[in-house]
Amino acid sequence: MIYHNGSFFISQGGYPGKIARVSPGGATSTIVDGIPSKGDHHTDRPRVGPDGWVYFGQGSITNSGVAGEDNFFFGWLTARPFLHDVPAHDITLVGQNFSSQPVIPPAPVPIVSTGAFVPFGTKTQPGQIVRGQLPCTSAIMRVRPSGGPVELVAWGLRNPFGLTFYNGQLYVLDQGYDARGSRPLEHAPDILWRVHRGMWYGFPDYVGDIPVTDPRFRADGKPQAQFLMASHPNVPPRPIARFEPHSASMGFDFSRSGAFGYVGNAFVAQFGDVTPATGVVQSPPGYQIVRVHGGNVSTFAHNRSGNGPASHVGGGGLERPIDIQFDRTGSAMYVVDFGIMTVPAIPNPHRATGVLWRITRT
Repeated sequence: MIYHNGSFFISQGGYPGKIARVSPGGATSTIVDGIPSKGDHHTDRPRVGPDGWVYFGQGSITNSGVAGEDNFFFGWLTARPFLHDVPAHDITLVGQNFSSQPVIPPAPVPIVSTGAFVPFGTKTQPGQIVRGQLPCTSAIMRVRPSGGPVELVAWGLRNPFGLTFYNGQLYVLDQGYDARGSRPLEHAPDILWRVHRGMWYGFPDYVGDIPVTDPRFRADGKPQAQFLMASHPNVPPRPIARFEPHSASMGFDFSRSGAFGYVGNAFVAQFGDVTPATGVVQSPPGYQIVRVHGGNVSTFAHNRSGNGPASHVGGGGLERPIDIQFDRTGSAMYVVDFGIMTVPAIPNPHRATGVLWRITRT
């Protein structure tokens, strides 16, 4: 949520997703409804821009454009089998289909074939057109604080979780693909973008400005990913920065004051990996705060006892940082720490373990 001009603006990531306006007295109204949410990713946090509009992100329904068995294990496929990724503009498919086990009962066939941007178990054909619509998935949109038609800001973003304005320019953190499902992609970094109005940022056929057909993204024992779209609106631009795969880079903010230092640098909360569900890692990525300066990424705050959440490495400290914001003076950084979340098979959050940290310069 964010507070602006006497009201809270709150993202509600159920199905369908909504953006609500709530007064401090409790009066509530919905300014956006019908957002295709609650697949793999939900409706992301709102921000109010310099123009007074409410900006928000909506992540993809699937990992990489195709509904599959992994979505059954993520818990939504049987409850909402009609969900699929929704483009902002019309796209043309190459017609590639993927085989899966029939995880939705009844299962009269041993193998289910599913194409891109369609519900599980639906085939596609070469040249098939998928109509764009708003609200959509994998995009940043905006709406007036009083409500009204939704406008597209940018699309082709897998999960635009964090939005931040700096010097009038919109920046977004986009979370990378996982090595799971019918179309797994490995070694895909999280990305920091400078957002240009109307631009397509590559989902589901690019990792940043690099095509998914690059061998570096091939998952072990799996075929090389191919394009799902027959043509692309544009070649994605070069990212501002790339972060370690599976670090789950989330909320962020820019330092704006010499009282804290590092003016113009972005500080990013990294939630940490969610393995084994999302892929294999050699060592725990994330669980820290990193600083972006001139395209370079360096550690700003991490646990002295080692890489990983404090509950695992010992000694107290950061668990899963999920958001960062500086106060109005710019002298203090506030960090929201989600708290303990183990992943024995699926994510298992622990109640009453979250923390709010305050970091100042000494």
